[in-house]
Amino acid sequence: MWQKLSDKQRKLVLIVAMLIVAYIAFRCSFVPALKAVQLNRELQQVQGGHKVSGSSFVQLNAEHEFYLRALKGYKVKKEDRENRLWQTVSGMALANDLQISFDPDLKVPTDTSAVSNGVVAQQFKFKGSYVNLVKLLDTLSKSSGIGKISQVKLSVKIENEVSMATNSLTLQVTLVAIVQ
Repeated sequence: MWQKLSDKQRKLVLIVAMLIVAYIAFRCSFVPALKAVQLNRELQQVQGGHKVSGSSFVQLNAEHEFYLRALKGYKVKKEDRENRLWQTVSGMALANDLQISFDPDLKVPTDTSAVSNGVVAQQFKFKGSYVNLVKLLDTLSKSSGIGKISQVKLSVKIENEVSMATNSLTLQVTLVAIVQ
């Protein structure tokens, strides 16, 4: 059959065959390669130009930013920390019509490795009504520069019917901070 075709027809068949082979090659190898190049460009844009390999970089970067924000809330300045802390917390207690007490000799159990890294904990006791105690906790949790609340203990000591009528509760709060 090939013999019966003229030279012009043979050239035409070869050109059509080459076009079919080129089309198959393009669909099988070039299209996936072009898609891979496009995906690579998109991933580089998402990474923000950082030179770190790995598909989990975006998640690691988000976790890193979260932990930096969390640590920032725990940091307090070293200079005159105890006086500033006492003034701040007692001011919040007085603003919420609460009684405050602080025992500087009270030892809060802490991890020895935490102490060597500058982590300090202090306990305060407040007395007053439940609503005022909740307002104080809200204010303490939103305040910066005093550390973070690590422990809360609410108790009531009922000695007679009079103390139940006054709703006098005791709130023990432990604040933990990292000294800069």
